[in-house]
Amino acid sequence: MTTTREGIYREISLEREKQDKMWGGKEHDRMHTSHDWIAYLTKHVGRAVHWPWTPEKFRQEMIVVAALAVAAIEWVALAPKSKTTSDKPTV
Repeated sequence: MTTTREGIYREISLEREKQDKMWGGKEHDRMHTSHDWIAYLTKHVGRAVHWPWTPEKFRQEMIVVAALAVAAIEWVALAPKSKTTSDKPTV
């Protein structure tokens, strides 16, 4: 298990690459809204505290959460303006 900041960043980057391969990268990410990203992050934060709690599971889910946060930050530059400025439906 890596404990240096540089090593942790490397793990996050590897997880991000894994997510891109699994889901299709930027083309797939472009389809989401800010609400989607919050839902994905919340889901994985919840998994980190699932019983029975272990430090290893918590750590791994935090790596996933960090990689998802990176994806969400990258998405801001990719998404159509309408998905970044307001996700509220208009009535």
